[in-house]
Amino acid sequence: MKRFLFFIVTICLVVLCGCESNPVSQKQSINDEEVEVAILAVNDAHANIDLFPKFGALVDSLRSVYPDLLVFSGGDNRTGNPVNDQYNPVNYPMIELMNKVGFDVSAVGNHEWDADVVNLQNSIEQANFPFLCANVFIPNSLNLDIKPFMIIENQGVKIAVVGMIELRHDGIPGAHPKNLTQVSFKPASKVLPDYKYLSNENDLMILLSHCGYEDDVELAQANPYLDAIIGGHSHTLVENPREVNGVLVTQSGSHLEYATLHLFNIKNGEVVKKSAKVLNVKDSKKKDAELQTLIDNFNNSPSLNEAIAIATTKFENREELGCMMTDAIREISNADFAFQNTGGVRVNYLKKGPITVKDVYMIDPFNNEIVVYQMTGAQVEKFIINSYRKNGRYPSHVSGMKYEVVGSGNKLKANIVTDKGKFSKNATYKVAMNSYMASTVNIESLDEGQSQYMTSEEMMIEFLRKQKTVDYQGVSRVK
Repeated sequence: MKRFLFFIVTICLVVLCGCESNPVSQKQSINDEEVEVAILAVNDAHANIDLFPKFGALVDSLRSVYPDLLVFSGGDNRTGNPVNDQYNPVNYPMIELMNKVGFDVSAVGNHEWDADVVNLQNSIEQANFPFLCANVFIPNSLNLDIKPFMIIENQGVKIAVVGMIELRHDGIPGAHPKNLTQVSFKPASKVLPDYKYLSNENDLMILLSHCGYEDDVELAQANPYLDAIIGGHSHTLVENPREVNGVLVTQSGSHLEYATLHLFNIKNGEVVKKSAKVLNVKDSKKKDAELQTLIDNFNNSPSLNEAIAIATTKFENREELGCMMTDAIREISNADFAFQNTGGVRVNYLKKGPITVKDVYMIDPFNNEIVVYQMTGAQVEKFIINSYRKNGRYPSHVSGMKYEVVGSGNKLKANIVTDKGKFSKNATYKVAMNSYMASTVNIESLDEGQSQYMTSEEMMIEFLRKQKTVDYQGVSRVK
């Protein structure tokens, strides 16, 4: 009996010692030999579907070298091309192309929220890949299938991928607040440490970030257990990717013009080497014929390709385009002044010649309704200052006046000259703006605002049809 008890105690001690020397939290790799994991990443494609044939050919070429290639997106897959953004269902062309190429995962960017929750969920359901965001908090009743992280097994290597999104100073991503009322967010810096345990349980840990390059650098400095941060949001082309505090930090510009190839060498559950190289997509000569045919079909939209006016000179910058937009809003809404936030103008120039419906939706893809407020002159001046601060110290585009913001810090004022004479702080004016500005800028007014039940795009289309020809070259109204 004593010999039996000694045998049992011995077995228990062996089991306990085995558990102590190999805790559950340690990485478990089945690879004794060095394995190379290849990840191709893009970010902020903004529905530039016309580059997908070149991107698809690049992916095929890389898969001939790296058969187990993974393809990641840093978010903002949509918003910027009306062929995609006005499609029914919304965003279908982009998701279909991403499925065809074989994306493995996407971060949730701020512009993924440009559609309402129902349309976002439709895109997620259509996708053959998951969407990740760990710092959004979604009630179960929404049935919005966004995951905080995923585990990918590639050649026996376990890869943890965590998603994060940027937040503005008001605590939400840069999207229309009306689309974010049912969810909440916390800063990435507060949430990311909650997932540190994944670095112990996996061979490779990646943050798929839509926080912007500067924030990614700060996250790398604070979270050295990460192996890499593959980023997005700030449209930064990191031409020579480097390690920050031991964390490889990359970003690939925007609009599918570039992609970044990441190589991670793993042995016995540890990353022994990592590197990244930027690849030029836009200048590639190869195209995927199947994707080109699919895109040609998407682009064949008579309603979008209809010419509605002629630009007798080219638009050379966003200020000129903003002046045209605000003129359209002011005239159609019969307002005294009209404002447009700088972020609401999404292209930098427009060529001389026919202006199409598609061009209008390229300039402004957000479908924001126009709201008209009754304001005193003093309230107009306050609105200009508040929108200036909201725009990151850029003056909003305007029609019906010229203005200059002067001063510094909290001591700012607007010098205003109207098109119709002297500006009076005591007079009452009708002021038009899009619903995004109405929701995000601090407004003082004499009323609660009246929706015009027309979007800024609809007003621009009506305005251009009436004008027939336009010339805004050299027009500037703000300083």
